[in-house]
Amino acid sequence: MKKYINGWTMAELVVAMIVLAILMLLSIQAIKPKKIKTLPFAYAAVKNLSDAAGYVLEKDGGGSLPDGPVDYPVINSNKTCVDMAESMSLLGDYTCVKTANCKPAEGRGKTGKPNFQTSNLIAYYGLEKDFTSSFRGVATDTAKCATAAVGMKDIMFDIDGDDGPNEIGKDQFPMKLLATGEVIPGTCANIAPGATPTDCDGETFDNPTFSRHPDCGTDTTMYINEKEPFAYTVYKSRPATQAEIDTGSYDESSRITEVLVVDDETKAEISFAEADCIARNNVLTRTQCAKLGYKPVDKCMEEGSYCIVLQSKPFSMNLFALPY
Repeated sequence: MKKYINGWTMAELVVAMIVLAILMLLSIQAIKPKKIKTLPFAYAAVKNLSDAAGYVLEKDGGGSLPDGPVDYPVINSNKTCVDMAESMSLLGDYTCVKTANCKPAEGRGKTGKPNFQTSNLIAYYGLEKDFTSSFRGVATDTAKCATAAVGMKDIMFDIDGDDGPNEIGKDQFPMKLLATGEVIPGTCANIAPGATPTDCDGETFDNPTFSRHPDCGTDTTMYINEKEPFAYTVYKSRPATQAEIDTGSYDESSRITEVLVVDDETKAEISFAEADCIARNNVLTRTQCAKLGYKPVDKCMEEGSYCIVLQSKPFSMNLFALPY
């Protein structure tokens, strides 16, 4: 006579829980595909624009990106926009006329007017504008308050063109293109190079005037820090110390490159805002850096040292984060 026992054994219960957990994880991933897709496309948008800027700089042989109108393909087109369009693989033609008023799509179903859309479906806007003169800090160990005039364009890219949601921070991202060819993640907050700083020794390295992306509307969220889909690494180059020279592995002309991290050494990925404050590139103001917990004096200002900020990778996404 067989005996039947109601309920599950411990082994069966453990197996069931494992299967349930796997199904839950798969279902979570299934409902957030756009978030996953945002990262590689956003990364490609910045990388391709940076590569195009490098190509244009090398082709023209100048120290800054060209500006002003050209007659090709249409009179009064901006040369930077035309050169960048011709350096990429496009879907269709391009529009670089300064009076065309290129704008991103706004809301689902509405059509935008990009400068061009590349073969990976990323659309770029605002490249037809002239560079506007602004000030950017170039602090060194001997000139801690130095600033330099730098040309800058406020531009926008959309990772899926006219397809929705067409919202800043979701599929549209503002950024700044400097005349030097550098691409800086943009912001919908009043964080931008402005006028000459008033005080560089305290917490008041602030700009009397600010610029903000014209397509941001009334949204003042600090996207440069909160919704920026990239990670950055700060590299410090410094002279070898006497102790290091004494080991015989270095000489007096040697320089050592090391990665700088924030106070929490387990935090490998940092935002552009944090990286900029650490490296003293002064895209953010001293007051804003202080709010992030960074003081004006840091390791990058040690004698003979300098720091650079390099985009390392998109931020890794949280497993349980819902789409957008």
